[in-house]
Parts: sequence; C-alpha cells; structure tokens
Amino acid sequence: MDWLQDDEVVKQAVDSKHVEPWKILVVDDDESVHQVTQLAMKRFEFEQRPIELHSVYSAAQAKEKLQSSERYALILLDVVMETEHAGLDFARFVRQDLQNVYSRIILRTGQPGVAPERSVIRDYDIDGYKAKSQLQSQDLELIFYTSLRAYRDICMLQNHRHNLKRLIIAISTITQIGDLVEFTSVVMEELKLVLNMSSANLYIDAPKVFGICQLDEKLQMIEGELSGIHLFTGNGIDSIPQKHQEYFLRAKQTKQNFIAEDHYVYFHHSQKGLDSILAFQSLQPVKKEAQQLVDLFLGNVVLTFESLLLANSIEETQQLAISLMGGAMESRSKETGSHVIRVGLYAKLLAQLNNQNQSYCDKISLAAQLHDVGKVGVPDLILNKPAKLDADEWEIMKQHTTKGWEILKGTGNPVIDMAANIAIDHHERWDGAGYPHAKKQQEISLEGRITAIADVFDALCCRRCYKEPWSMDEAKAEIIKGAGNHFDPTLVELFELNFNAFKQIYLDRPE
Repeated sequence: MDWLQDDEVVKQAVDSKHVEPWKILVVDDDESVHQVTQLAMKRFEFEQRPIELHSVYSAAQAKEKLQSSERYALILLDVVMETEHAGLDFARFVRQDLQNVYSRIILRTGQPGVAPERSVIRDYDIDGYKAKSQLQSQDLELIFYTSLRAYRDICMLQNHRHNLKRLIIAISTITQIGDLVEFTSVVMEELKLVLNMSSANLYIDAPKVFGICQLDEKLQMIEGELSGIHLFTGNGIDSIPQKHQEYFLRAKQTKQNFIAEDHYVYFHHSQKGLDSILAFQSLQPVKKEAQQLVDLFLGNVVLTFESLLLANSIEETQQLAISLMGGAMESRSKETGSHVIRVGLYAKLLAQLNNQNQSYCDKISLAAQLHDVGKVGVPDLILNKPAKLDADEWEIMKQHTTKGWEILKGTGNPVIDMAANIAIDHHERWDGAGYPHAKKQQEISLEGRITAIADVFDALCCRRCYKEPWSMDEAKAEIIKGAGNHFDPTLVELFELNFNAFKQIYLDRPE
C-alpha cells in the first residue's frame, strides 16, 4: 500500500481552505492511557496544523484502521495487549504486509522486560521505545515534534520522487508529439499537473499558454487557450500581438526568465541560434519551490517546440524543392506545375483510401510528384512533338522511366527512394504489358500502381501538345475501363467509389 499516491497530492492541492490535521493513532488496551494522551496533547500543533487522535484498544482493531484509507503520521503503540507480543506483531504487519514506511511508530510499554529495548530496536523497524512511566506531557511533545518532523520529511522526499516520475512522463509525452496543434493542447494539460506538483494547498490553473520562436527571420507562434489552439507565422515583431511582442523582446534583451503581471515567461536561446519563449498565464502565483520543476518542464517543452518548427521547416523546404523539381520537368513538356501537385494529391488520397499509414500517405504525396523526373533526359523535339511518336521516338520516350530510376535511386531518403520506385513503375501495367520491365500485378510496387492511376487520370483531363483535354467523366470511364488490365482493380474500385473527392482536387487546382 503506497500512502502517497499522486491523486492524493492533487486532491490536497485543490482544497485550499481546509487545513489537514496530523492524524495520530493510539493503540493501547488501557483506557487511561488514551485519556492522558488526549489531555496532554489537546492544544498541540505542528507547523500550524493541529493533531487528530484516533483511539483503538487492540492490535486487531488497529489493523482494521490501517487497512482503510486513513493515513496516520504517528502510531503510539502498546506492546502487551491481547497477547504479549501483539504490538510487535502489529509493527511487523505495518512495515512488511502494508509496506508502510511512512508512519512513525513509537512503542510504549508498562512491562519493559517483556520486550527488551535493545532487541526491539534491532529487530523491528520502529522509531522509538518508551516506558509508559516516562510519558509525561513534555515527553509526549518531544516525541510528537521529532516524529512528525520525520514523517513530513519522508513524505516530502516521496512527493519529490512522484513529482520527478510524473515530470519525466509529462516530458516524454510532449517530446513524442509531431503535430503543433496536438503539441500545444498536450502542453496545456501537462503544465497544469506540473504546476500543482509542489502545491500542497493551492490549485494553480493555466488557462492560456503561448510560445514564440524566431526562425529564419520569421516569428512562429503557438497559442492555446479555452477557445482553442492557434498557429501563426509572421514576418517581423509587429506581426504578433502587442503583449506577446513585449514579453518576447524583454526576454531577448534580458536573456532570463521573468514574471510579468499574471504571466510566467521562460526564455531559451539554442545552440542553433534560435530565440524562443514559452509563457503561461497563471491566475495564482507560482510558488518558488515549484519553479524549479516548472523550469525543467518548460525547458524540455521549448526544445521540442523548436525541434518541431525545424522539422516542419525542413519538410516544407523538401516539399517545395520536390514540387519545383517536378514542375521543372513538366515545364519542359509545356505542361504546368499544377499537374505534378495534383498527381501527388491524388496519390495521397488513394493511399489513404487503401488504408496505408499516415507516414506512407505523406511520403507518396511528395514522391509521386517526381514520377516523370526522367524526362530530363528526353530531347525536346520528342517531348513536345505535336503528333504521334514513331517507333524509334517512342523507345526513347519510354527511357524516361529508367532515367528517373537512375537519378533517384539509392539516396537513403525514404521519400526519394519511394520516388525512384514510382519513376520505374508508373508505366507498368497490371496485365504485364507495360514498360520498362513488363512487371505484372503485385510485382509492381504499390506506389507505382497508385501513381499510375493518378497520372493517367490527370493527364487525360489536361490539354497536351498532342491532344485536347477530356472531360472528367470521360477520364473516369477510361480509368474504370482499365481495371484488371492496365490498373490494379482494387485501387480502381476505390477511385470509382470516391470519385467526387478526386474531382474536387482537380477543381481546386485547375490548369
């Protein structure tokens, strides 16, 4: 039985008006002992908290008391009750069976010879041994002071252990999140727990949290409050609210954490040259003993915030580079960059409909945009010929699949590696009549099968130098016609059932 569960700490923190008394259990079969103890200690207080005496008259009754939810700081325990060693057996029960190492146990006996002090101290985990003849008012006060002080310190250490464990869990929860909206929401929840770890009689709320990071001359801001989560990117300090500006500029100038009005502001300057703050509104003051835990938590939160922003920036750069590269290839054949972007979006949607995981869907949305990168090796006269290609020209055109594979293969980057598969496979056919390797069915990579549908559908809908655009219904019919020969029939069925979503992608990004 762990007498310091986390929910008890929070429960005490919420109840700010009630002063919890120190609970003392008196275990003795002599009624006069209870009366004397009550009389001698009725006005005793420790750290401005009164005591509350609970009386039982046997070890059996004491066991029932301790197996309830009551928590006792001190147990005054008689040795001889229903048996000569009832008190000693009860002490062993407390320590070994209940695993209660917090309550202080003081043995009191009128028959010291029955349980010699030396052997009892040696063999039992108790905190004092007194003869009843010694227990005058002054003696009891001394016992209460030393025992309650020891109990307080043990509980404090245990609280620190629980707090550290919860802090580690909170930090671990935060650092595993890859989405800024979810990140902000979880920070708000975990921050409330951290704020109240060191608060024994005050519940601290944090109704508003915001973070600002200066990244690549831009200010990235997250904000969480009761109304929702907000993300913002702006150029220059004037692009964020006035109060946020003041806190950010003050933090950059002083390079220190500070309390301003009802906000606690944490500042961080990273080795990568990023300046960041994480601030929260607190309607009650944060106690000094809580600030160390709060700073440790916020320090890890800021690092995660910066890492997310850097990762997003890298991802955006990668997306832009891939879109530009794919668009550059299409521009050589007098087509627009919208084609490659739409192909990526069709491919992502089809992958989602096929129940692929989020990582796969995100990768194919980029990788599919590079399906025709091998056209860089196809001469312009062939690429832009406004008529049907002859046999020799067609053989050269087909080489764009293998050229794309050669350009993209072996990078070790998961997106580019997927793009290499798409480049080599997107003109293969389900029936084995495609090129360059006449693969069929499952021999063709899934990303190749998906992109084949995405590419053909969009190409049919677009004007080309050798053809006029088809209507979307005509293009849809052509894809359905190709099920089981040109295309994977399962994917075609998903395309047909969800055609309106594919149609909307085209309408949202026209030529």
